[in-house]
Amino acid sequence: MVRWRLLDDLKPKPGAWNMALDEVLFRAAEEGRAEGPVLRLYTWSPPCLSIGFHQALHETCDPAFCARAGYDVVRRSTGGKAVLHDDEVTYAVVGRHDLPPFAGLSLGETYGFIAGGLAHALASLGLDVALSQRAAAVAPRGGAPCFLVPSESEITVGGRKVVGSAQRRGARAFLQHGAVPLHLDYRALALASGQPEASIPAYRAAFAGVADLNPAVTREALREALAEGFRRTFPEAWDDRPPNEAEASAARVLARERFGAPWWTQNVPGANAAGPERERTGAATSR
Repeated sequence: MVRWRLLDDLKPKPGAWNMALDEVLFRAAEEGRAEGPVLRLYTWSPPCLSIGFHQALHETCDPAFCARAGYDVVRRSTGGKAVLHDDEVTYAVVGRHDLPPFAGLSLGETYGFIAGGLAHALASLGLDVALSQRAAAVAPRGGAPCFLVPSESEITVGGRKVVGSAQRRGARAFLQHGAVPLHLDYRALALASGQPEASIPAYRAAFAGVADLNPAVTREALREALAEGFRRTFPEAWDDRPPNEAEASAARVLARERFGAPWWTQNVPGANAAGPERERTGAATSR
């Protein structure tokens, strides 16, 4: 029987920790040490600009602005474009290719199933959600934020994107995580990602936060809706289990030695990457 794990991180965490714990969960599935799929919900403090695995820091980040604003900067292990994580709820799904409910599914099919959970969640908050099927090739480098890049299984409300995600696929497992913003600070996003303020009108037209569209939505309501949306989409057994000590210890090491380390953030580890891991990039597919 499939048994999902809900890992609900109620206390906001720094960006390096958030990326490290996602990596720990992915590695456990990839190495066969975990069988059931995981849904993790989390938030960020301080605000953090995350850049894609393949992105050059100088092309997609203004480090001086981020330092003045008190923002963290991290490099994700997934592909895609830059995202400023602030007033949002972030989700992560870890599953195995060889076990239900994702057994035998292609990358696009996996995206579609997860998009169904996200769509159920946002519809329950009174949003008129549409799930598009457009897809576009995305250059891994470049400074445009992720929500400007079209993708397959893209979740929109009134033609504006409301979710940005990225997926990493290993030989045995995948990690997909994504941002569901409540409110967006378009100017801060432009400046943090090194883009001109003239970009702001295009950002406003292309994407929005869910509370920008429905002011009644709170962070807690969004968190509960995401959990329930996934339960409806994947009606298997669910357990609520926080990180255990081994997971927390491994995440602390990765946060310190990789995701919080200058060598990882400032370099481009995925520029010439080849091998079993692939990233799906795009806007609802690139955080």
